[in-house]
Amino acid sequence: MANPLRAAAAALALLLAAAGGGHSEPASRPEPADPLPWAAERTYADLVRLVLPGDGTADFRHIGGEDMANPLPAPVGPVRIAAVPLGPGGAQRLALLLDPGPVEDAAMAPAILALFDMAGEPRLVDAADVGFDRFTGFAEPARLPLGGNDLLITSSVHWNSGQSYAATALILVRGDRLELVDTIFTLDERTCAYERTQRLAVRSGAEGPFPDIAASVTELTVATGADCGDAAVPEPGTRTIAATWRWDDDGRRYIPDSDAFEALARENETRF
Repeated sequence: MANPLRAAAAALALLLAAAGGGHSEPASRPEPADPLPWAAERTYADLVRLVLPGDGTADFRHIGGEDMANPLPAPVGPVRIAAVPLGPGGAQRLALLLDPGPVEDAAMAPAILALFDMAGEPRLVDAADVGFDRFTGFAEPARLPLGGNDLLITSSVHWNSGQSYAATALILVRGDRLELVDTIFTLDERTCAYERTQRLAVRSGAEGPFPDIAASVTELTVATGADCGDAAVPEPGTRTIAATWRWDDDGRRYIPDSDAFEALARENETRF
């Protein structure tokens, strides 16, 4: 019998290979006992304990707002770790994405994104739950440089026999704070009559302290050619949905130039 966790990990890896851009940074997947960069006398397990001390006191805001809060599993199981160094040359800052395990009967599962200052004694400077679905990981790439800041990209997914759902979060690391820029929802479908895929690409600009963030979803619809009776077959073809986020000095945040991805999310919801 196939290992369900291994199967889930393989499917998650396929779905997370979604975002792309120049000068991107992939995530590593260290073991808890592995030594830390810049602090070889310590391990990743030491950082995990700063976030999840194991005494039941850990409590995190959800990056998407209070109404999306996910409970932590009780007890927290073996924690899976993904790591991304931040800033030019790593700059002695580190982001960890921690998977504390599933929560029974919950529609979403927590995934804790933690930001550490690694100059001297490792210090936790911010942490937030970024779980928007059952399985969450860093996208590929996990990080894009954004002027003097960083953009982290995570993707939360689940799937059934005919559909795969993904919520990709664009998260700005500004100073000592994790801030949600936006979330992009995509849907893949597989039916007897057709297959439809939506592939996301994210890129950052190169100018100014807060460069533009550009994202596009390429949707491809292909008829299978199978005899599916009276099943409806959408028009085959390709279309692109795109938006650009620009920094607003007055609001101190990124603002999209259109509601294209909100419209796509509403459209996809009708297909569930």
